[in-house]
Amino acid sequence: MSQDFFKTILFRSVCATRTISVFIAIAMIQGCSYFGGDDEDTSLLPAELIEFKETITVKKQWRASIGKSHEGLGIRLSPSTDGETIYAASFDGNVTALNAKNGRKIWKNNFDLTFTSGPAYKDGILVLGTSNGELIAVDSLTGELLWSVNVSSEILAPASIKGNQIFIRTVDGNLTALSIEDGGTLWTVNHKVPKLSLRGTTGPVSFANAVLSGFDDGKVSAYDINDGMLLWETMLTPPGGRTEIEKITDIDAPLVIQGSEVYAGSYQGALGGMALESGNLIWLIEASIYSGIATDDDDIYVSQADGSVMALSRFTGREIWKKENLLNRYPSAPALLENSLIIGDLEGYIHWLDKKTGETQQRISVGSSKITSTPLILDRTIYVLTDDGDLISILTLSNSS
Repeated sequence: MSQDFFKTILFRSVCATRTISVFIAIAMIQGCSYFGGDDEDTSLLPAELIEFKETITVKKQWRASIGKSHEGLGIRLSPSTDGETIYAASFDGNVTALNAKNGRKIWKNNFDLTFTSGPAYKDGILVLGTSNGELIAVDSLTGELLWSVNVSSEILAPASIKGNQIFIRTVDGNLTALSIEDGGTLWTVNHKVPKLSLRGTTGPVSFANAVLSGFDDGKVSAYDINDGMLLWETMLTPPGGRTEIEKITDIDAPLVIQGSEVYAGSYQGALGGMALESGNLIWLIEASIYSGIATDDDDIYVSQADGSVMALSRFTGREIWKKENLLNRYPSAPALLENSLIIGDLEGYIHWLDKKTGETQQRISVGSSKITSTPLILDRTIYVLTDDGDLISILTLSNSS
């Protein structure tokens, strides 16, 4: 599958047994050198914003600065909530708790760390990961450090917390279970990392007695939460292509569990639905997924790597609609609010799309910074963390659609 929709991509390369993060700017222009080209291909420019009829009324409520920008670093720091408080972290080590209704700061702490994932919230504990492979747990009521441990490498995806266990994916291909009490390692499994892969990982998700994760080799695997024993493994996308770039089939978008199925998508590969108990593929279509997936009872919604947004049947994978209004706008993963998909883009716009038709219902600007993380939904309010470190609260007032 062609990569001509990216002007720049962040990659990881693997040298011997050591994983090194590298930034490679690639001019994705067909017929030209990756690192050259006389004329700009206008087909790679962000799509012009279309006119639309407003069918939803929204109101910006508050804005708070969380910390330093991580623009251009391929990091998805995502806010979380306990239902009353919003927790957010910044690249330069800030962790902040804010009142969800008015944005007033409850507490703020700086840990002199470089955060690249989190905060994940569960039962009074926040878990965050860093670029240097540190994992920390923080008391959500006070912001005080509970414990800190070193793991095998950088953490780019949020942790999953279940019972007394924390599950993390690191960029070296490890999936690790740790004790929530002190961060002690309970078990670790490893997937070999390809020579070249996108900068990013999918976070683990737990279900019943299993924890699931996608890997850079295009596989989705399920492990017993108690001892890490492999329960099943499914190859979503076998590597193809002639070059190392063409062979990239990372599963970096978060896995989504709905009903008795799990849904996964890979970069320049496939999108599929699998049975939770066995990993058997129910359906599979060609797709290129990097940012994420959302589901409801009947359908699945995806932002593709080229910027197109699709809705498909959750049960068959049949396409319901596809819109290309956000081509090359690097859309975030969609979040669901009533009859709308909420999506951020590279120019700081928030888009409301009708989930039944894909038509634009509303659009507002929250600044000029890219929105990489998935919008957080709490009741009828949307919380968006921009890549320059601003957290914005937007209330949905009415929906006339």
